[in-house]
Amino acid sequence: MDNLEKKEINELLRNLIQIKSVNPPGNENQIAKFIKKYLLKNNLYSELVSLEEGRSSLIAKIKGEDERNITLCGHLDTVRVKEKDWTKPAFEGLIENGKMYGRGASDMKGGVAAILYTAVLIKRRGIRLKKTVQLALTADEEWEYRGVKNLVDKGYFDHTDFLIISEPSNLQVSIGEKGEVWIKVKFYGQSAHGSTPEAGINTIVPGSEFILKLKQRFEKIFEADSFWGKSSINIGQFQGGEQVNIVPNYSEVQLDFRIISEQDKDRVSELIKEIGEEVAKKYQVRFEKEIFNYHPPIFTSSDHPYVEKFLQVAEKKEAIITKYCTDGATIVPAKKIPFIIFGPGSIAQAHQNDEYIELKSLYQAVDILVKFLSRA
Repeated sequence: MDNLEKKEINELLRNLIQIKSVNPPGNENQIAKFIKKYLLKNNLYSELVSLEEGRSSLIAKIKGEDERNITLCGHLDTVRVKEKDWTKPAFEGLIENGKMYGRGASDMKGGVAAILYTAVLIKRRGIRLKKTVQLALTADEEWEYRGVKNLVDKGYFDHTDFLIISEPSNLQVSIGEKGEVWIKVKFYGQSAHGSTPEAGINTIVPGSEFILKLKQRFEKIFEADSFWGKSSINIGQFQGGEQVNIVPNYSEVQLDFRIISEQDKDRVSELIKEIGEEVAKKYQVRFEKEIFNYHPPIFTSSDHPYVEKFLQVAEKKEAIITKYCTDGATIVPAKKIPFIIFGPGSIAQAHQNDEYIELKSLYQAVDILVKFLSRA
């Protein structure tokens, strides 16, 4: 990539960062319409696929000899941001020391910029493609994956032979991702006046004990796999009580598990039930659990021809497993499509204050994607 091209992709990423697509509420229409105009200016046609009012995904295609396609997939939304906690501007696209700062720089407007500029260079250079290249840029990935589910349901992946998800992977080639299980644990007690706590049943105490027991037992029970690593637990939220002078009659724990197998999902569920019932009996409260989000682990064999070719082009000797969940967890189980996760930036920067991307990784990602697609 020459200096002019580097300058162009820097400007593209800066423009994407400057368009707020924080989810909730998302408002991806604004960024989707910007991308549609950008592609049209570069002689590439696209369509918006509506999810709901103010929210759309985007589909574009570069035709090859074969109508079946290789799809490059990324998401348009970002997580929330507290600008007062940043030392850099969150929506400016500031460049310092080879890094661009801003919400979504790494997760994953950097990956989206790589997808878009790859398409532009293929068109500009007149590269003849064997396979059609499809761009699928989704709404609502950071919350409920409804944008990609909408695309799956409408058949946009029915002719896809290979899927490249450009989430930040440090330019490593990932052939699998852990599953995602989100569980709510609820305790119900009895409210009372704060001056007479003995008249009520406080649910914060059993909720707290549940958390401690779960953390301790989880670490002892779940073992690591040599390739997949270990299933993990994040205690994401703990809520209870209405105000300081009322005995809290309800508490809720929200848990995020990243699992390496279906068996671990079942073991997580059994462990929560066991501890929840144990604590509920001790404190005479009612216990419930609810799985409110689940995506299974997904995997593609490293000896798949497209994976082997991509590893060769990227000059990587081996593939990895990613710990996080992507749109692939909605696409792959439904359509049985081989996939990889490959993109610029680091997942360690995702959801962080002063989020940034190393611009060098952005340029390298585009070079690798263009080279692969020209040979695929």
